[in-house]
This record gives sequence, C-alpha cells and structure tokens, in this order.
Amino acid sequence: MSALVLGTVVIAVVGGLAVLIAGLAGLAPLALGLGFAIAGGIALFVQPFLGVAALATFSQLDAVEKLFFGFLPVSFFKLVGATLTLAVLANSIRFREQFHSVMRNPVIVMGLVFFLMTLVSMAGAEDKGRAISSVISSVSLILLLMLVTILSNTKRKVVIMLWILVGSSFVSAMILLVDVTLGVQLVAQSDAATTARTAEGVTRSSGGSDYNPTTAASMLLVGVIFALVHSFESPVWRWRLLMIAGIGTAAVVLSFARSAALAYFIIGLALVWRYHHWRYLPLGAAGAFCVGLALVPFVPIEYWERLSSLMSGSGDPTLGRRFTYNVIGIDLFVHHPLFGVGPSNFVHHYTNIEYRYLPGRTLLGRELHNMYLSVVVQYGLLGAFPFFAMLVLTFKQLRTVSRIPSTEALRVYAVALSYAIAAYLLASLFLPNEYTKYTWLLPGISTALFIVNERERIR
Repeated sequence: MSALVLGTVVIAVVGGLAVLIAGLAGLAPLALGLGFAIAGGIALFVQPFLGVAALATFSQLDAVEKLFFGFLPVSFFKLVGATLTLAVLANSIRFREQFHSVMRNPVIVMGLVFFLMTLVSMAGAEDKGRAISSVISSVSLILLLMLVTILSNTKRKVVIMLWILVGSSFVSAMILLVDVTLGVQLVAQSDAATTARTAEGVTRSSGGSDYNPTTAASMLLVGVIFALVHSFESPVWRWRLLMIAGIGTAAVVLSFARSAALAYFIIGLALVWRYHHWRYLPLGAAGAFCVGLALVPFVPIEYWERLSSLMSGSGDPTLGRRFTYNVIGIDLFVHHPLFGVGPSNFVHHYTNIEYRYLPGRTLLGRELHNMYLSVVVQYGLLGAFPFFAMLVLTFKQLRTVSRIPSTEALRVYAVALSYAIAAYLLASLFLPNEYTKYTWLLPGISTALFIVNERERIR
C-alpha cells in the first residue's frame, strides 16, 4: 500500500471516529466542522495542488478567506501549509523529480539561505519575542515559496497559478470599488484594513484583503499589470484582459495608494519604451488619453491632493514619518552592518530615546516603510544578500524563459509576470513587504514557470 493511500485511510478512519464521538456527545456543530475538515484533508492528500491554489488565491483575498475560515482555532494558511507539507512527504515518490529540480534552483537556495540568516540575526536581537514571532512567520513564507514551486509541476498548473493572480486582483478590485462607491466595508475586518478608512481624511478600502490599503494596492497592482502586458503581447483574451486592467486601474486610483500609483506610472513609461515601434501605439495612447481625460471629473479631489503632497511635502504628516523611518534605519545599519538589529526589531529601536527629536516620530513602534532598507537594517548585509539575490535571480529566470521559450504562450507569461513583479517591487520601496505573502509567492510561481519551461524545452 502506498504512503498516499495509507495516509488517506488513516485520516479517514481517525477522522470518522472523531466525528462519531462528537456526534454521540451531542456536539453537532463540532461534528459538522470535523466532517468538513476531514474531507478537506483527504482532498489535499489526493490532490495537493488544490491547496496551493487556495493559498495563492487567499494570499490577496485573505479577508474573504476569514469570512469562511475565520472560526478556525489556527490560521487557515498555517493549517493548509502543514497539511500540504505532509501531503508532499506522502507523495515524495510522485514529486521526486520536481523536488530535485526545486532544491537545485538558485532562487530556492537563496530563499533557504536567507531563512538561515534570520536565525543568526535573531541571536543578537534585543526584543527576542518579536524576533521569534518573525522567524515563525518566516517558516510559513519559506514553505509557501517551496510548496508553490514543487506542486506547480506542469504547464497547466503554472498557468492556473498565473491566472489566479489576475482573478484575485479582479475580485479585490470589484470589492474595493463597491466599498468606496457605497461607503461600506464588505469583507475587511483587521485593524490595519479598517483604521485607515478615515484616518487620513479620505475613505479608503483594502478590497478583498485584510492588509492595510497601501499594501493591498501593491498586490492588486500585480494582476492589473499582468493583464495589461498580456493583452499587449498576445491576442488571447485581449479585450477581456484590457477590461480587467481598466477596472483594476480604477481600483488602484481609488485605493489612494501613492506608492502603487507611482509604480504604475514608472511601469507605464517602461511599457511605452518597449512598444514604441508598435504601429498601433499612437492610436492606443490617444485612446487611453481621451478615456483618462473623460474620467478625470470622477476622480475624487482628495486623490489629487494626496499626489500633490508628494511634491509639496506639506499637508501630509505620513511623509515626515516616512523620512524619519529611513533616517533611523540608516543609523541602525551603521551601528549593526553585518547581522542587523534582528527580525522585526526595527519597531523596538524606533522608540529609542536618542531619536526623540526626529520629525514625525511617534511614541508607538512603527515598521520601516522600505522593504529593501528594512531587510538590510534587520538582517544586516549577510542576511540581505541572499534576499536580494533571490529577487534578482527571479528576474534572470523570467528573462531566460522570455528569450528561450518552449512555447509562445510561456514567453508571453514570462514577459507579463516580469513587469507585474517589477511593479510590486517598485511599490515595495515604500512598504515593509518582506513579510507579505506576495513577496514569496511571486518568486515561487516564477521559479515553477522556469522549471516547467526548461523541462518542456528539453522534451
């Protein structure tokens, strides 16, 4: 009997007994919940890709996930991640070839090295509680990176993961537009997503995410840019993808996220340069300009005020705080250059008395809103190197797929994903995204695309 069949039988028998006992004890809701949990566990053991597809979907739509699974005593992501890890071990023979390819891939190697450096950096942290909590979160993120890469082991599965990025952005954009238009809050529940609604003088929404609106906008941008570039590169679903990109663009604007708007603008310039020889570019640019001009009256005045504050530097206290974050971060790096101050320990040092006179500093700990400087400060140069190498190698692999594709479709996917990840990483200049799931999900999908392309090309 194979390990997969044996594991499924054990889960079914033990789970069935648990349901029976709960039912006999008169705990009907518990029995019902156990029944669904057992059915889900068996499904993940039989077809673990369903689990990793769910993780990818709810990485952005985590507020939606909490509507369905918020009653669980443990995190949905941790529960599914642990189940998938067991499923991969039970299916070790089935995934042996993919596992070997994954463990030899430089992106995965750099991700694992970075995790090891978090353990080294943790040893020197002053706030051990925050450091340990951060390392535990890092375990989930590393598992996400590896599970996505291992289980997306065919061209069809990789394509599904890519369209999940577009679909989740579209759903989040629609929720955001409804929130802003009707002044409601459909799914967001966390303090990060809800306190920013009126804290900055505007009504904001995180869409289908429970992250704060600015971080949610950076994830939303991934699907929007992917859809936009794919529509330029291929006629497949062109008008549908342009519609999704248009709706997503409106959502990015109404998220009031300046970092996402700036990243979108820079990627837009890069796309104009890429397609400057395209014969339809003047017509497309004129059409986009006319549509944009027609929509200007519908853009809230507060949005223009937030953008203008980037130039004037006045009227927005958050800009002063962000300047202070970077000043403190640079000072901490100078004093801890090799191993950093420890995972999540910037928050601890932010309130040090020597920084009390810096503009915009508060008495509450804050994160450093710059992913790259944040990694350098908290993990030092020795920890930052594998993290940055992981991101650089991700682009290198996508470039390889776009230059030597096994099929035209994979070339289009590689190009679109490159620009989508670039937009996300540009927005991360203003966000502490090192612990955001998309920072690890996107390299995982890119690596899976690279491995599948190499395998298809050899065949």
